[in-house]
Amino acid sequence: MRLTVINGSPRGQKSNTSILLGHFQNGFLETGENSVETIYLIKERPGFEQSLRAFMEAERILLAFPLYVDAMPGSVKDYIEALAPFRGKRPDLTLMYLVQNGFPETYHNRPVARYLEKLTRRLGCTYGGSILKGGCEGLDVQPSFLVDKVFRLFHEVGKDFGATGILNENLLARLARPEHLTPEQIGQVIPMVNSFLWDSLMEKNGVKDRSFDRPYLKS
Repeated sequence: MRLTVINGSPRGQKSNTSILLGHFQNGFLETGENSVETIYLIKERPGFEQSLRAFMEAERILLAFPLYVDAMPGSVKDYIEALAPFRGKRPDLTLMYLVQNGFPETYHNRPVARYLEKLTRRLGCTYGGSILKGGCEGLDVQPSFLVDKVFRLFHEVGKDFGATGILNENLLARLARPEHLTPEQIGQVIPMVNSFLWDSLMEKNGVKDRSFDRPYLKS
């Protein structure tokens, strides 16, 4: 099976999207005679020549990107709009998506997933499903007890897809947890995120003692 991965993160190879794709692809390549080609949209602007050729030539495409406060990156929207002339020309093409965001709740991704399913239908392609995951900010600095299970599940989703050619709905549902956080969970998550992410960055830059400064407060 040939899979074309289009990484739509503005951070390219150094992105959280790339980390998740790596685990998915490792699982995918474990089964059968599968192959992966990866294209980075941020290097493609403004013409998207390679990405547009891939749309016309690929067997299956996985478009992956982050959400920034519930919005897709501009490069991804540009690419989607560039596909308009190809509408109806690839009924044999399966389009899939990976959407991740930094907020803990995967529910933030659901409206975008509905949009992507509608987009696929409008392009005249086959919708192969969406891999959705929240809580993905700072994957390279989060403690292992928070990310190891996520990485294993991405690997499992990729391996199962490599064997069947279908994104397993049960695995996607497990990966998407939690959809919502309770108030009690939010009270636990926020201090933990502040500790391992923001506090560590402020300590690195020697400004933690100024974390409660209010420079725009009128005297």
